[in-house]
Amino acid sequence: MTKTWSLLLSCCLLLSLPSCSHPRMEEFEASIGQIGQDDMIRRFGYPKRLKRLPTEIEAWDYEFPSGNSRCVGYRVYFDEDRRSTHWEPRSCHRGEQTNRPQGN
Repeated sequence: MTKTWSLLLSCCLLLSLPSCSHPRMEEFEASIGQIGQDDMIRRFGYPKRLKRLPTEIEAWDYEFPSGNSRCVGYRVYFDEDRRSTHWEPRSCHRGEQTNRPQGN
């Protein structure tokens, strides 16, 4: 009987946990295809890494904390007009320096 109650309590606790999705990540995903690079920086900060692809398209990597010391990574692609076009999931890279403009 004790085992049954323990299992029932465990199930109830799991169901009561909040979603792993963070409001900032939802806002980030919804903004892709809607905003350009300048708005992306204003709303979400500078990317962790940026890369210019041979096709003159830029790809920016962002990382957001997701609770329990986890991280969710995104790679955002921009067209030649600096507008975000789409994103794909990326692994997070711990301990790397953020790409930020250096002060004069």
